[in-house]
Amino acid sequence: MNRATYLQKIKDGISIFEEGYQQQKILELDDQISKAIRDGKSEEEALSLLGDADQVINQIYTENHVNRKKTMQESNFLISKYNQLFKVINHVVDVMSHNTAKANAKILFDILVLIVLTCVIKIPFIMVRDLGVNLLDFFANPFINNLWELFIEIIYLIVGITFFLNVFKKWFQNLKINQK
Repeated sequence: MNRATYLQKIKDGISIFEEGYQQQKILELDDQISKAIRDGKSEEEALSLLGDADQVINQIYTENHVNRKKTMQESNFLISKYNQLFKVINHVVDVMSHNTAKANAKILFDILVLIVLTCVIKIPFIMVRDLGVNLLDFFANPFINNLWELFIEIIYLIVGITFFLNVFKKWFQNLKINQK
């Protein structure tokens, strides 16, 4: 491993920290490598003196009292979900670029159906929102009503997006190229 790869691996490993702090740590490590090279060591020997990149990353996390394993688990979940969605979207675009117009029309129709289904899910939320507003009218405070409506809209937003993304992945991850 060369100096640039080593430092980039460490920078990627400490990406949860602020950019200025990352730069500071990378510059400190680069200075240590340069000093070891000036003292007559080769680049590989200088890197081995610093230790494995993962050890250095763990040391930085320890210095800052951050649990790396917990941070990686949280980050990995979101990153993996994002990557799965991104792969499905790329797959859909790739399939559509090779498909006939009729097959693409069907894909677009399926997306439209999914959007309509996501909108239909809002009906129970509207009913609950209106029920809550009618019950809260007793207090005659518009702020409480607005707060209730905001709460229901946020819940719908979370449920709607989750539903759309999950169904989108299930429906479209196995699309086949159709050139008939």
